[in-house]
Amino acid sequence: MPKQDGNKKKGGGRPDYVTPEYIAAQRAKREQAKAEKARRNQMLGIEPDEQEGFNTNFIKRPMLAIKDDDETDDNSSSSSSGGVDIKIMTYNVLGQALIRRELFPTNGDALKWRWRSKMLLSELKHYDADIMCLQEVDLSHMDSFYDPELRGLGYDLVYVRGQGKNHGLVICWRDSICRLVRSESVVYDDDDESTKPQTRTRNVGAMAALRFTSAAGGLIIATTHLFWHPHGTFERTRQSAILVRRTKKFAAETDDTARWPVFLAGDFNSEPIDSPYLCLTQARASRQTAHSYGVLCRSWQHKYTNEDLAEDETDRPEETGDTPETADSLSDEQQQQDQAIAAIVRLHDENGVVLRSLYGAYYRRVHPANADVAGRNGEPAFSNWAFTWRGLLDYIFVMATAAHDDSSSSSGQAGEIVPGVRVNALLRLPEPKEMGDEPSGQPREGQYPSDHLCLMAAVKIGHL
Repeated sequence: MPKQDGNKKKGGGRPDYVTPEYIAAQRAKREQAKAEKARRNQMLGIEPDEQEGFNTNFIKRPMLAIKDDDETDDNSSSSSSGGVDIKIMTYNVLGQALIRRELFPTNGDALKWRWRSKMLLSELKHYDADIMCLQEVDLSHMDSFYDPELRGLGYDLVYVRGQGKNHGLVICWRDSICRLVRSESVVYDDDDESTKPQTRTRNVGAMAALRFTSAAGGLIIATTHLFWHPHGTFERTRQSAILVRRTKKFAAETDDTARWPVFLAGDFNSEPIDSPYLCLTQARASRQTAHSYGVLCRSWQHKYTNEDLAEDETDRPEETGDTPETADSLSDEQQQQDQAIAAIVRLHDENGVVLRSLYGAYYRRVHPANADVAGRNGEPAFSNWAFTWRGLLDYIFVMATAAHDDSSSSSGQAGEIVPGVRVNALLRLPEPKEMGDEPSGQPREGQYPSDHLCLMAAVKIGHL
């Protein structure tokens, strides 16, 4: 074989001897060496994962018990008598199809599905939720991972995705505790009964009615992943109103006694200071939009393009057909803008319900150092910790009537967030200072398998 030094091309190009045949031979030698190493390790009893040396452990977080003011460790009868105990989780698991290296430049092998999937499955097993709402679930991994693994853990499930999207939503439930009565999906782009979509986002919601197997009654659970775009506040506010309206209708058609609690859990892509959260959690949405009116206006005025909306190169929505406004049409645009904002606010008000955040209501009681960050309704600091952005986007809500005193953290009997629902514990979320030195954006080896952290609440449902 010629020497390297005498066969370099001018300009530093590839040596002449690096032919396709040479490359194939070198690859074959490497594969032979890997196979021989694997054979030796197998004889020594070394597992394949140990051979690779990737740490698939994850940081385990405790459940924080919520006690009544007059309750002690030796007196917990109020939280243990009657009702059905359920653990509800929401988790954006990070769609593999959405990973782009420029958004995760320092995460290395933690982005590889072969490792993330092991961490993710171990995490789901460890927290052992009874009902899970998962977002960004890859279509390509449903048959090979999510469906068989979840069913193997004793769950039944439904999977919903927007048309043409390569990821979607899963609602799964432990079939030893509850059974599916019915399910439906919500396609926000097609729901123009009250307000038309600003642009086609292909976001969806999913709803399931679950009947308890060992007790009377059941619950309604809904999940969603609202529009992700930084300028999408208007559309997220619209989509959240539609989700509540459709879930309320779904619940009424399922339970004519109106006694099944209604939970909504998911990635709302909105912080507690944003219009969607405020409109969902306050009795009169119109009272909450004055300070966010400018944000809603700028959001409504934004003109989307295919490239602007694409979550990845294969996920490009249709063109909107919008063209820039001319000076002559600015007054018409202002009128259309005000009408559109008024319509989505009215839609929230007409729903006649408020959503109570389980973390917002009780997290300050169990982890005050990480609650009410910047006056954000008692919510923890973050559920999304990525390279480019950190903040709270994920929630577990329960539906209440608009007549509720929304300044109170409980209603009905003491300790109930709504009548018939007691929150007994919440999964701890880390404080920002606990995320370590930079770079710390997740997912990261030995830490967390997604750029989101799961939330989980242990609740008791029934006439307590």
